[in-house]
Amino acid sequence: MTDTQDDHASARVRNKWGQGERLRAEILDSAGELLGELGTVEGLTLRGVARRAGIAPASVYTQFEDKAALISALLDHEHAQVADLMRQASAAADPGDPAAPIRAELEAFCRYTLANPGMYRIMFGRRVEPGDGPSALASLVEQMVATVTAAQAAGARLRVAPDRAAIILLVAAHGRVAVHLARPERSTEDTVLSFAGELVDLVLD
Repeated sequence: MTDTQDDHASARVRNKWGQGERLRAEILDSAGELLGELGTVEGLTLRGVARRAGIAPASVYTQFEDKAALISALLDHEHAQVADLMRQASAAADPGDPAAPIRAELEAFCRYTLANPGMYRIMFGRRVEPGDGPSALASLVEQMVATVTAAQAAGARLRVAPDRAAIILLVAAHGRVAVHLARPERSTEDTVLSFAGELVDLVLD
């Protein structure tokens, strides 16, 4: 064990009940802010995260072993956030329109990516290594498949099978957001959301 690791190990102390969860959330929020601003993991440092969170650097090591562990946890946290936003939008959709949950989920996806461009580039550009679980986009496609399937059961008429519809919707929306972020002067948030609506119309009969 190196001196640095010794220092980190000695700094690790048991948190009081509930404090560890709050500290972890504060660290993830601060890391998310920094990573979103930087747009790349290279410039992120644990000291920088600690400084943003207003805590001692040693406190970060009570929750995360190293930078890689922090980034992995952060990406998982952000993926859970966008997935939850999509579910909330779907649940709040017009119950009288069976296709409304599809539109709501796709719009929620677009709004998140447009509001968090730095995080979006990292989270959805992340290379999946052998042994990793599904990518963030693949996981959200699975979620959309369930929503489209439920919409079909509720009366929405589809041109293609639910799994194909979900892929068309999210992959195309992902590409449209990428184009917007590359050339933001050529489109607006409304343009992207309008495109998302057109995508839904394409998969509906």
